[in-house]
Amino acid sequence: MATKKTKNVRLPATVSPIHYKIHIAPDLDGFVFSGEEQITIDVKKKTKEIVLHSAEIEITSATLIVGKKTFKPKISYQEADETATFKFSEEIPADKSTLDLKFTGILNDKMRGFYRSKYNIDGKDYHMGVTQFESTDARRAFPCFDEPAQKATFEVSLRVPSDRTVISNTIETDIAEHDGGYKTVSFAKSPKMSSYLLAYIVGHFEYIKSKTKSGILVRVFVTPGKKKQAEFALMCAVKCIEFYENYFKIPYPLPTMDLIAIPDFAAGAMENWGAVTYRETAVLVDPENSSVQNKQWVALVIAHELAHQWFGNLVTMEWWTHLWLNEGFASFMEYVAINEIYPEWKVWSQFVYIEESRGLALDGLANTHPIEVEVHDPAEISEIFDGVSYSKGASIIRMLAEYLGANKFRDGLRYYLKKHEYSNAATTDLWSALSKISGKPVAKIMNNWTASAGYPLITADQDANGINLSQERFFSSSKHPKDASIWLTPLSILSKGDKKSQFVLLDKKQMKTDIKNKSWFKVNSEETSFARVRYGVENLTKLIEAIPRGDHGLSESDKFGIIRDAFALAEAGLFPTDEAIRLSNAYKKEKSFIVWVQISENILRLKSMFFGLPFYEDFRRFGRELFSDIVKEVGWSKKKGESYETALLRSNVLYAAGALGDTEVINHAKELFKKDVDGESKIEPDIRSVVYNLTAQNGGPAEYKRFLKLYSDVTLEEEKDRIMRALCSFTDIKMLTEMMERSFSVDARGQDAIKAINFIWVNPYGRELAWSTLQEKWPYIVKRFGGGHLFSRFIMPASNFMTDTKADEVEKFFKENPSEGIGRTVLQTVEQIRSNASWIARDSSKVSSFLKSSI
Repeated sequence: MATKKTKNVRLPATVSPIHYKIHIAPDLDGFVFSGEEQITIDVKKKTKEIVLHSAEIEITSATLIVGKKTFKPKISYQEADETATFKFSEEIPADKSTLDLKFTGILNDKMRGFYRSKYNIDGKDYHMGVTQFESTDARRAFPCFDEPAQKATFEVSLRVPSDRTVISNTIETDIAEHDGGYKTVSFAKSPKMSSYLLAYIVGHFEYIKSKTKSGILVRVFVTPGKKKQAEFALMCAVKCIEFYENYFKIPYPLPTMDLIAIPDFAAGAMENWGAVTYRETAVLVDPENSSVQNKQWVALVIAHELAHQWFGNLVTMEWWTHLWLNEGFASFMEYVAINEIYPEWKVWSQFVYIEESRGLALDGLANTHPIEVEVHDPAEISEIFDGVSYSKGASIIRMLAEYLGANKFRDGLRYYLKKHEYSNAATTDLWSALSKISGKPVAKIMNNWTASAGYPLITADQDANGINLSQERFFSSSKHPKDASIWLTPLSILSKGDKKSQFVLLDKKQMKTDIKNKSWFKVNSEETSFARVRYGVENLTKLIEAIPRGDHGLSESDKFGIIRDAFALAEAGLFPTDEAIRLSNAYKKEKSFIVWVQISENILRLKSMFFGLPFYEDFRRFGRELFSDIVKEVGWSKKKGESYETALLRSNVLYAAGALGDTEVINHAKELFKKDVDGESKIEPDIRSVVYNLTAQNGGPAEYKRFLKLYSDVTLEEEKDRIMRALCSFTDIKMLTEMMERSFSVDARGQDAIKAINFIWVNPYGRELAWSTLQEKWPYIVKRFGGGHLFSRFIMPASNFMTDTKADEVEKFFKENPSEGIGRTVLQTVEQIRSNASWIARDSSKVSSFLKSSI
């Protein structure tokens, strides 16, 4: 009988694992598996029961062996708590013992636990078996102590068809051939680690390999025919391991590091120790067809997952409350590594857009959560794998690193990792280590950044005596609760003519500095602090005048921060939207990618909000004029000797101009697409998304049919993603309906459904279709994706709605159709819709008047 779910499902502390010996026999045709395991356990005090995690598993046999004595328990299942209880007729002594289990399970299609993924070789479909155990899905593959602090060693073997490859965390030690075309592959014992880091994968694979300077064997596994696409990942992985070994001064502890490309995968990648699994688009790079943007993303994902081998695997969070210790640090370290390996990419300048802005946007909602949030139930855990844990986490770490200095920060990390290696730690352990090495009060400064939700809005003005600073919590909506939070914020302030910034620690509601300035000043220089800034009229005017002049000292990150915060303040009702739009004109001579990507994001978001309003075409006309100079500057083709950033800039501004109705850009895109389809010339990878999307947005049935054929013909997943996005960008509702049906069909990959919902909801012509589909398919979505990392992502796109009526509809639907693990996401989505509606109602007339006066 299933029992009611309790508030806290952590296992009793009376028993803990020491070692698992696991044998798995998957049936890749019948989609089931059988298993045997012997768990060496430490019974810390006498007990009559042992509780393990177990979900969707049938335990067929259980025996406990203590010395020469055996015990046969009765087994009961607590389905709601995902546990199995073994009850004994007499007390088990406090001693080391072995729990011997046999069990069966399902090779599911949910991309969690031990699941199946489909692939094709020479026209024939096959299925591989893949594991995805983070956060609480090891229990779906074998009964276990499925908590981060319950570390143990693992020995794994699998019985599989003789023509399949098996990969696990460690190197294989034995292959035993059997009659009937089967073999058993055994692997070396793993380091002491948490259950969610265990991995085993079986399928048709081929690989390429290399070695690091320290002798680590690095391999990239792909389905047959894709080895060429693995070369960049191999090179990048080798360089990352070498960098981290030097940076942390702790050798990578395994003899192998495998990267495995998986066709069906819920997340971008998973840091299983020694056997990192990736969605194909996150690890494969085609030399002829991949864009520089995707190549950079692959490098950052690889660097992120390999950082986890130390920060997360070697030292693991004690409980999911401290998830950010894993994800925030890996999200920070990926930039440290890639900046060192590929300095020409200037990834730190992109950090403020990719990470910091993402974190600021989510954490500006009233329905956000602290970085450290108490979690109890498995369904709650999936909701904190979000921009707060990852991007805000990375951003406050960057802020702290700047405050401590690079060397002190690095040495503090080394001390922390060495002290807690092969064990678990909490946030306070990290602060203690950094304080010890730096001599600074890290815990005092950082406590509110991790324990409280939100971040400060810093108001800055000046008088004859200096610059005045004050702080309050920033909310992205004009309607929000009162909050008196105060943050200790390390702040750098740059004035015109200064060779370097001046530093202050804002530690109270208001502060007066003695920094005097005769011209402009920029608070939060280089955007190193996790905050937004609002200026007085006088200084903002001077800053705006300085932008087109290109004043020495005002960096691209500084200029980025000014325009980003202006639009955020406009949404919050703290700055006129027409003035934020006018401010964009000050950037027309800019050539920085991050500045233009922020401007295009702002303008295209407003375009989406104003869709259907009387001044919509006036706004599009303004946007075309805003982008006209930079479009002419970058053109359509690469120039000899151009920078890496120019390729990123080109695709961004060309798409923005076309989306705003630039007919010259649209026609050229359609011409390039036609020539590509006709075989006359090939579209450069860096502008392929631009060409596809603009062609679809301005195309009809003929273009739709061409895209469908392209989609069926290509094998590169990166290219399939580009084409699918284009197919979801048409304006004809019949075409969009067909795409939605295709994406939810039995032949589609599980990850296609979420892509279709996202892409079509962003399309203003498809919003109602996306919403009606979500409601119709909700029982299927809950059944297949409930509890997994993709679940909440079906709801987030509803934030593209713009009216209170739609907010009411969304709120009502999920109230009538509740499901665990989406509560906060629903609140955030409804809040964002209402914020959109409030913004439009408040500022539409002013924007309309501004546009009329600017024509």
